[in-house]
Amino acid sequence: MDRQVEQRADDLATLRHGAIACLLAPDCGGSIARLTVEGPRGPIDLLRPASPAALAGTFAPDMGCFPLVPFSNRIGGGRFTFRQRRVRLETDPGSPHRIHGHGWQNPWMVEGLDGRSARLTYRHGADDWPWRYAAAQDISVERDGLTVSMELVNLSDEPMPAGIGLHPYFPKPPGTVLTANVATVWRNDDTLLPLAREAVPEAWDFPRGVRMDEVVLDNGFTGWDGVATLDLPALGHRLTIAADGPFGHLIVYAPRGESYLCVEPVSHMTDAVNRTEEPDAGLRVLEPGERLAGTVRLRVCPL
Repeated sequence: MDRQVEQRADDLATLRHGAIACLLAPDCGGSIARLTVEGPRGPIDLLRPASPAALAGTFAPDMGCFPLVPFSNRIGGGRFTFRQRRVRLETDPGSPHRIHGHGWQNPWMVEGLDGRSARLTYRHGADDWPWRYAAAQDISVERDGLTVSMELVNLSDEPMPAGIGLHPYFPKPPGTVLTANVATVWRNDDTLLPLAREAVPEAWDFPRGVRMDEVVLDNGFTGWDGVATLDLPALGHRLTIAADGPFGHLIVYAPRGESYLCVEPVSHMTDAVNRTEEPDAGLRVLEPGERLAGTVRLRVCPL
């Protein structure tokens, strides 16, 4: 790591185990700023690294990975009705929708830290989201990668709609191949809300593996079995994403002209609070004191 990033890491949290190093940015949405594996020529980035300028800011999408609580992706217009209660959320700048919940927009507390692991926590009081909740991430490094265990607890005295997810940004050097066993895909409208469920087209045939060089998409896939792989021949490594728990949906975001892509394990489809007629929408309802939890593991091995 360069000196400026290393200095910031000293102020925050650096986890290491063998060849794996992870830089955390708790104040910036409970984010992971950098994840590397040591190679013969120096560290190889396994997540898109936050720049020094990004580390000095508070915008989690400039980081390498951030948590999604208490929902992922978009809520259409920031509006929904849950058990006869009408909820109106403030929409996000530049979007007609509310995006990714609260965790990414707020600092997280460091409640446990040693050389290989950290526990980050966040508490949210009722506001335009009229439920109180607590969230936590247990982040640890192993010799072959990273584990993030997430939990969400309803602190309110009435049921709360809920979801969790992780939003990692992976490097996409030429020749990157994404493989994931998914069943169907949601085509989007012009505002990126789900419009129609379709069979996965050949261009996005992730069960067979897709070279991502020219792929442009931002879509939700259903029926995911919890395992995805990224082959990165330019870096000489394979990354395996393995999710345990409620993560039956996968968001793949590959913006045009960028050298990264996102492969996001999430517990529900986009706009799930407004799609309760879908049998696999994935929305959970947490009773008072109830907990939703899951684990995502990133594992690296040579190609």
